[in-house]
Amino acid sequence: MVAVREIADTWASLYSNSAVLRSGLSFAHLGGLVASAGPAIAADRALLRAVRRGHDAVTAELRTMRATHILVVTGLAAVTASGILLMLADLDSYLQSTAFWVKMALIVALTLNSLVLVRAHHLVARGPRGISMLRGASIASLVLWFATTLAGAVLPNAL
Repeated sequence: MVAVREIADTWASLYSNSAVLRSGLSFAHLGGLVASAGPAIAADRALLRAVRRGHDAVTAELRTMRATHILVVTGLAAVTASGILLMLADLDSYLQSTAFWVKMALIVALTLNSLVLVRAHHLVARGPRGISMLRGASIASLVLWFATTLAGAVLPNAL
């Protein structure tokens, strides 16, 4: 833990003394959010529309949205990396913050829900059985993306 503390202290000093670094990191965090949440929300909405049209429409939509996955994962990588750096810039405050832990719980829920979405995709590929799971996971995804974003907006004000 001493090594982490030393890294955090060094990083906090660099971060607090550079407006360019703070701005760039904030942009990386928000840009990553836009790059991941935007396509994910659009895909969730498209899937929910397809669900109303039936299994063939859902299957076609799932084929269409394969390229979305790389955008979401790349954006989440930027959010994760920048989030770790933001946390290290004020480690004690983040670790003691209820808002931080709520946001982390929402991120875990969003990640687990993505596993449900993947499972539902596989079920739908074999037949209509997974459509209700896909619908529920898409709705949960929409709620979780917005809840996580809200928690992220609250977090700096709660430190």
